[in-house]
Amino acid sequence: MLALGDEAVVWMNARGNTEQWGTSPWTGDEKHEQTVYYALLGDGVYVMESEEGDVVGVLMATDQRSDYAPEVDERELYINLLLTSRRRSGQGIGAALMERAKAVAGEQGIDLIRLDCWAGEDGSLVRVYEGYGFERVQEVFTEDWPGMLLALRLSEQ
Repeated sequence: MLALGDEAVVWMNARGNTEQWGTSPWTGDEKHEQTVYYALLGDGVYVMESEEGDVVGVLMATDQRSDYAPEVDERELYINLLLTSRRRSGQGIGAALMERAKAVAGEQGIDLIRLDCWAGEDGSLVRVYEGYGFERVQEVFTEDWPGMLLALRLSEQ
């Protein structure tokens, strides 16, 4: 997970995006390393590997919503993190991991899947999630970046 985060930071920075995840690698960063460590101790982390055994994507989907998301009065699956290898861009890794999230929600009898994401760069990441079937719910603003809360209902798929 750390290596995928490192790869994403380099890719974003090369495109001029230094706001979303900053400019420092995840590896060696105490906050990111602790987040990954505790994520791997719990449930809800799904790893996708290539045929060669390389990690090419990671999904973290739990019942723990982001601080940016208002509470809902139903069970939900919250996508806390989706990371894919930039070297494998366009190979459907993100889509496959999203299908996994839908399957997990369905297996648990959950209809609502939500996530929040960075909404800078004219909303390019928001549009990626809309391509997976998510709909915009509301803008969220943090101290560091503009974001968007999105939701998907399995019953409407």
